[in-house]
Amino acid sequence: MNRPRTLLLAPLLLAAFGCGDAPLDRDREDGFPNHNAPLARIEGTLLYEGPAPSLDREGTPLGRVVLLLFRADNPPPPQGLATTAESVQTLPASQVFRSLIPTAGGAVRASVPFVFPNITAAGVYQLRAFYSNRDERTGFHPIYGVRSQPVRGDVGGGAVLDPRAAVPTFINIPVGVPNGNGGYTLPETGAVTSDVTVFLGAPITEDRPIFHVSPSPPDRGQTLTPVAFEPRPSAPGAAQVTYASRTGFSAPESRAYELPSNVPATDVLGFLGALPTLTLNGGLPEAEVQPAANAGVLFGNPISFALGTVYRAQHPTLFAPNLAGGEPPVLRFPWVFPLAIMVKLHEPNAEERAVLSSASPDPLALARVVSALNQPERAPGTVPVVIFGSVAPNTGLQDFASIVRPSPAPPVVQPSVRVVFPPVAFEIRGSNPERDWAAVVPKLPAPIAAAAGPLPPGSRCAGDRGLPSGRYSLTIVTARGATWSLPNELAPHSFPGRVAGAAVTSASSQGAVIRVVPSMPAAGNVCPAGIPSD
Repeated sequence: MNRPRTLLLAPLLLAAFGCGDAPLDRDREDGFPNHNAPLARIEGTLLYEGPAPSLDREGTPLGRVVLLLFRADNPPPPQGLATTAESVQTLPASQVFRSLIPTAGGAVRASVPFVFPNITAAGVYQLRAFYSNRDERTGFHPIYGVRSQPVRGDVGGGAVLDPRAAVPTFINIPVGVPNGNGGYTLPETGAVTSDVTVFLGAPITEDRPIFHVSPSPPDRGQTLTPVAFEPRPSAPGAAQVTYASRTGFSAPESRAYELPSNVPATDVLGFLGALPTLTLNGGLPEAEVQPAANAGVLFGNPISFALGTVYRAQHPTLFAPNLAGGEPPVLRFPWVFPLAIMVKLHEPNAEERAVLSSASPDPLALARVVSALNQPERAPGTVPVVIFGSVAPNTGLQDFASIVRPSPAPPVVQPSVRVVFPPVAFEIRGSNPERDWAAVVPKLPAPIAAAAGPLPPGSRCAGDRGLPSGRYSLTIVTARGATWSLPNELAPHSFPGRVAGAAVTSASSQGAVIRVVPSMPAAGNVCPAGIPSD
């Protein structure tokens, strides 16, 4: 999204969606969790103009329209990095398509009022939307990540300035009343933002980038070493719990791929050759396709990765960390699509560690802990940490320059790609990369450290600790915003008292996490000049 244009639009949007003298919107007196808390809502009209809806045997429209609320400063890919909406509302297709008007080319037009209620925080939001045109078995599922996004054949849209624009510009929707400091607050009477129009009419033409980690190691670079499953000890359940504490899963089929927090090399060429790499294959292993289909995951065309500098547009909000003054090639990786993003996952707290240390944990308690371990870290006082990998053709990486400066080439669809992880992490403190993203770098070979240019404000050298240690998820993001992440709900969770039917819907390749393991830097490596060191 174009940031300057967004800023210019803000006053116009305030006028269009002003909330002065707002109608009331509160919980009922018997509501929960806090029936005295003020709430807000967004209301308006949903306009659909696109393919005719899918019908069941009785002629009733299948599926539902999904409304996704995001904070304007944390939008989803490709404009941003949000992978979870602030809130979700749905409208049944039978309601949306109650009155259809045929249009040219077999398309239809329909409109229906909508209300997005129970918004708990004031602020500026955006609305994304799509029509999931399948039944409940394979269509949208709000809490099942492998089915929480549109797929090929669905119809997308949102609250946009121009529904016919080639690249949509989503409007910013103020919720609440201005507080005089550039923000918004919810009055005790609540707030309503009215007259918002959501357009639907853009058919989704690509599949989600389903992938798995290749069992074949790359031929160059410091490969990520899988953690072997530990044999079951005599205490019932203890092996599963120990494994869960290391990988976030309690099933022997799940894997953690380990990379060191420091790259063990002192010279430039050795450093570049030792960067961690991972090979990703499109789709799932053949034996896992049917279990995933049993879980409602749709497979259309064979999933492959389209690579080529002609089409690989720069991400609109990410920045390559080669600010004024430049930096060495090791830090000048191209942030282009498809993006590969590692996000640091939740570390167990004292209560969760107690569950993990129990020889015979309660099955439901263990399930909750494992689920929490595989969510991004959101504990109070923590800052989200991400590591961006550079996606490159899986051609052996004979020439490092082919990664940092790929030659112009038309897009080529490939069944597998290589992800190379540069030695820099980012602490995400806000939505503006140049202002809010602080780099965390390890000690580097002296020539590289000496050549390093300026990093964003607040950046630091982690000293001997290197990159932030812990468990990370891995997400692939396409230029159109489709994503797929490991780990996900297809992973085999072999809890005691396993859920009936889980065996036919699990895919062991989807239980992978990446662990950054503490390691010492090579002797002689130093911190870049000009940034503080831990």
